Amino acid sequence: MTTGKPRLALYLDPPSHHFLGDRLFDVNDGRLNGDQLLAPYVNLRESLAARGIPVRTADYLPGRGDGVRKLYASLGILGNYERLAARPDVTLSAFFAVECPLVDPLIYRGLRQAQRYFKRIFTWSDSSSLERFVGGPLRCEKFYWPQSFDAVHEAIWRRRDRRFLVIINANKLARPDPDELYTARLRAVEFFSRTGEIDLYGVGWDGPSLRVTNSRVPHTIRGWQHRLRRQWQRLRPDPLLLAARSVYRGPAASKAETLGRYTFALCFENAKLRGWVTEKIFDCFFAGTVPVYWGAPEITDYVPAECFIDMRRFSDYAELRAYLRSLGPREIDAYRENARAYLASEQYRPFRKESFVKLFERLVAEDGGA
Repeated sequence: MTTGKPRLALYLDPPSHHFLGDRLFDVNDGRLNGDQLLAPYVNLRESLAARGIPVRTADYLPGRGDGVRKLYASLGILGNYERLAARPDVTLSAFFAVECPLVDPLIYRGLRQAQRYFKRIFTWSDSSSLERFVGGPLRCEKFYWPQSFDAVHEAIWRRRDRRFLVIINANKLARPDPDELYTARLRAVEFFSRTGEIDLYGVGWDGPSLRVTNSRVPHTIRGWQHRLRRQWQRLRPDPLLLAARSVYRGPAASKAETLGRYTFALCFENAKLRGWVTEKIFDCFFAGTVPVYWGAPEITDYVPAECFIDMRRFSDYAELRAYLRSLGPREIDAYRENARAYLASEQYRPFRKESFVKLFERLVAEDGGA
């Protein structure tokens, strides 16, 4: 760094307390439902460290008086920024709204106030699409969900001996909303379970669906409510959950390895919201599995239509099944090859780790002398 400018450090408040203690930079954290999902943060830390800028989780943010300019970015935690705003050595550089508003509506309701403190609010969508969750206009910039890999997993991608259809999801439900897709997943599993054509992987399928909507209800009460639902379902089993358990194959130790054993995957986001494109469709591409996608309505702005099967083309799951069964090896390979080419293209660049790093390099450049 240039002599005379203040020394810098970047502190990240992770989405959950589980990733404090610098565990946000543990690329092999086994608690996550994916492969190396934290790799973008590891890459960010290494890239800035090479420039003399340490990156740590926010619990390591020291007190005043050390002469270091501290840049603070939150990945979803709202409880710390007002206290930090009073410190002259801390710049509230950015808040990243990384969670879905159907899952954590409290975050979005809190953004109306947070945008007065943070220099930037980053979201995966736009102000008009999020206004119903925020309760008013939101001053925000778009960011893309950073992916851990830049190309296919070659050995897995080349596998030919594959089963028909898979879905990998935890047993969760969000609050009722016309845009939620948790219920659609259950209905799809129930349909394909009738003929034994689907395998289900994930966690939580031995009990009732976990209600993921965040609320001000204390954790102990939510736990009590979940246990009550478990007892109720023993008396009145949910037909959709019974169907899911009939095709349940356990947790997926490796998402790539699991996906790579199947030709097709049901790839439903948890909501149909503009810009909500997570890792799900890309995980299929990496493994050479053809995704049946349902989620962001403008998905083809990000991923070419020839790379995936759009669930919206079909009136029901019977029509989808007929289409999947009609595809021969050449048509399936065309989807796979198109996805492989896409990952090597400029269109995929916004989702790469290097783009995530560049975003933070911009923050450092703009806020480093604040």
